Amino acid sequence: MAGYITEQIVRETWQQMSQTPIEEAPLLVEEMSVDQPYLMGFLLSADEELFNQDERETLFYIGMVIWQIMKRGSNHLGKVSRQDIQTAQKANDDFLELLMEDTEADFNSATRSMLDDYPEPEVLRYIVEAVTEVSDDPREPGFSEENVGMAFLFLKTALDALINSQQPDGSTGAAS
Repeated sequence: MAGYITEQIVRETWQQMSQTPIEEAPLLVEEMSVDQPYLMGFLLSADEELFNQDERETLFYIGMVIWQIMKRGSNHLGKVSRQDIQTAQKANDDFLELLMEDTEADFNSATRSMLDDYPEPEVLRYIVEAVTEVSDDPREPGFSEENVGMAFLFLKTALDALINSQQPDGSTGAAS
């Protein structure tokens, strides 16, 4: 597939974000609140009953990295609308329902097909690696085993919304 974001852009953006001084975090948050207010609201809406505080903060951070990757890698990234998020949520919910009805072989086939056909495979790979990363350092919180799948789905929805916001003509995106 031509035109997708490269592994190099993903890696460089992730490294730059991980080296950003903590003092600059409020500036990034402010930039996101202006650039992508609906996406930011979605990332901050992570279910408090499902995810603990550390997991919600990790979701937000990974979501910010995804936004930066997409911002740097796409010439046509628009402003995510409420509709972009709702469309992505519905598509992911429908896919999840389909997977729950399938046999294990169908599940593996559908998952492989989704990964093979995904418009931004390197960004999706980053999400998989980020949510499944296990750290020996207790100061670096990750996701509990039971929340890895939901974290992946939540972040994939954010990525799908960013992809949905892309404008082929280079305009700035949907009106909100």
